Amino acid sequence: MSRSLPLLLLLSLSTTPALAASLQLCPGTPVVSPGAITAQTTAPDGSVLHAIVTEEPGKPQANCRMLPLPASVTGVQALHFLPPDARPGKTILLRGIEADKGKSFSVSEHTLVSDQPAPRPQTPMPFGASLLGAMQTRTHGDTERINANLKDGRLYLTCRAGARPAGVALLGPWFMPRAHAVLQGAFSGTGRFAMRIQDGASAKPQAALDLGYLDAGQRVQTARFALPEQLDRANWRQVTLACPQGAATLTLDALTLEAAGDADPAAAPRATWTWSPNEWRERAAPLLDWAAEQKIGAVFITVPLKDGAVADAAQLGAFVRQAGSRGIAVSAMEGAPEMVLPAGQAGAVARMRAYAAYNAAAADGARLKGVQYHIEPYALPAHVLPQAQRDRRYLELAAALHQAGGKLTLDFVVPHWWAGKTGLLDGLAKYADMLTVKSPRTDPEQIYRLAVPFLDWGALHGKTVRVALDAGPIGAGVQRRYERRPPGARGDLLVFELGGQKILLLLQVPAAHDKAQAYALAASQDIDAADASFHADKGALMRLLPQLESVFGTWTSFGGMALHDLR
Repeated sequence: MSRSLPLLLLLSLSTTPALAASLQLCPGTPVVSPGAITAQTTAPDGSVLHAIVTEEPGKPQANCRMLPLPASVTGVQALHFLPPDARPGKTILLRGIEADKGKSFSVSEHTLVSDQPAPRPQTPMPFGASLLGAMQTRTHGDTERINANLKDGRLYLTCRAGARPAGVALLGPWFMPRAHAVLQGAFSGTGRFAMRIQDGASAKPQAALDLGYLDAGQRVQTARFALPEQLDRANWRQVTLACPQGAATLTLDALTLEAAGDADPAAAPRATWTWSPNEWRERAAPLLDWAAEQKIGAVFITVPLKDGAVADAAQLGAFVRQAGSRGIAVSAMEGAPEMVLPAGQAGAVARMRAYAAYNAAAADGARLKGVQYHIEPYALPAHVLPQAQRDRRYLELAAALHQAGGKLTLDFVVPHWWAGKTGLLDGLAKYADMLTVKSPRTDPEQIYRLAVPFLDWGALHGKTVRVALDAGPIGAGVQRRYERRPPGARGDLLVFELGGQKILLLLQVPAAHDKAQAYALAASQDIDAADASFHADKGALMRLLPQLESVFGTWTSFGGMALHDLR
């Protein structure tokens, strides 16, 4: 961020006094002077409020609240409202677009980091990569008999002869996914080592479940071990190796989680969206030719309605039959955040009944597979729907759609960060046939980590889960991190509370205010769109898909990859 001379020094160099700036909070649509900085919000009572930074002299307009500011209006980069119930902590993250060489900043979203550190979430055990590099060892039993050394991603184990039990536990930082998988070891040495796996809170070796044996020889060999059905994978704790009674050595070169068998890509077809109705109405043949070439087995389309019914049932039926002849299933799609509100729910249910009525009247081969909903209730402002009510309203809508849809497959598009909303997802399992999880990443390891909790959810509840990746353009931006300053200190960001509203004021020149909490800019980094979308390299996406399909296909819940803006 650019820095300039302090305001007082600038004033001392000028012969013309500068006008003092003020922050005003005004209802309605106030008259704003040229050059003023403004932001708008809606109060809980539905009224519109404007925050204004201006150098306009004189009294504020009627019904406006005003605070004097320590900087000229030319030093203000942006204004941004926080929800009235927000509690800014030690860190504020702002995403947005910089302009005019950083002199202005358009804030698109904010994140308030709590003063209390969040617990580090567990990540899923990775596929195909050796686990040893991230594991820890703990010996048990007759520890005089055993020497275990985990070094450079290998386990070196030496056992002395003896009758008393002795062994080593291998502990890792992951949870074990509900995939159809095996543990595979690559090893050499002398002797026969019993291998067990353990779950639950108990750390006693005798509570472990048998996997099998490593019969070590001088040459490196591999062994695969099926995971016991009774293993509680979410509460996996450790793998143990037990020494034989005789002297023995073991070098464990690798321990990996592997697919138990080859996945069948045809069992989980790829899917895509076509947003304009004109695509299937007017250009059906090229659309389906392209879909077949890309191995697309499911297409989501916009189905226009008129007077409570499908607008052109005959044309829709012809398209669905044409797609079916190419092995492509067709589903309707729609969605908006307002659907969780009472009026929006009524309209959504009426439209679902229209889709169900179409299917009831359609001949075999002309019926829609289902309806997919992109609802995104989190996009609603807090004053429209408080955060505490969003999950309840969402489940109420899901229940109503489920009842109205009959035999139509009900698919909900959800963000990856809902993985931690256990109550919401368990409630959704009562109504959803399928989830499509948005995972806007391009790194295979990140895609895997984001997808696994939902694939596990599907395996647990008997539901289908698609994993959605993005190939469309994503706007570039900047993320800034601001850290809280001590009382009275200057900051690049000031948090005011005016008329019950919390307002962020971003400055080019650090300043202090006795009515504000100051934050200092700690870091600023560009948001790399290449991390979230394959738009710049769709070929990389197509090369990655078989790898992802092979891994994800080890889950019974996997319903295929969904590709946004591939065409």
